[in-house]
Amino acid sequence: MASVTRAVFGELPSGGGTVEKFQLQSDLLRVDIISWGCTITALEVKDRQGRASDVVLGFAELEGEVAPVQGTAFDLRKPVELGKHLQDFHLNGFDHNFCLKGSKEKHFCARVHHAASGRVLEVYTTQPGVQFYTGNFLDGTLKGKNGAVYPKHSGFCLETQNWPDAVNQPRFPPVLLRPGEEYDHTTWCKFSVA
Repeated sequence: MASVTRAVFGELPSGGGTVEKFQLQSDLLRVDIISWGCTITALEVKDRQGRASDVVLGFAELEGEVAPVQGTAFDLRKPVELGKHLQDFHLNGFDHNFCLKGSKEKHFCARVHHAASGRVLEVYTTQPGVQFYTGNFLDGTLKGKNGAVYPKHSGFCLETQNWPDAVNQPRFPPVLLRPGEEYDHTTWCKFSVA
């Protein structure tokens, strides 16, 4: 059974308004989202043993070129062990838009498998791109929930989006929203255990 609850999260300074927290919960997951920027502040999913754990760290360009990834460090079309991949290619991390096959229908975006816990995340979207960021500027000074320390590359983001600079690139998927048009994109996150 699924439930949604709503509560006050806090107040913005100088009378800027109230920030609310929405909690969506089911037998499979729990997610907390605040109304300020639609920010996910907690996401609990189960591991192989059925133990729920928060996988959100808590508290990211393409410049007019669509380049093929085959044979490059950006070829993530097949599974890689991310830490080893960054070392093998001498990368400081990712903070790049990946161009997906264009479609306004739901299409596959990414799959992530955490070997230690068995958790799997699959992302589907109607957006034409995904920004992949690997926590390149985390340095261990940020303290998170329950005193967790976040060193470099200890987390990642998959942010579905339009392609950067698309407004200036006529061959990119269109991004302008004209009067009377509706912005309608959806991203789905599917969690499982392998």
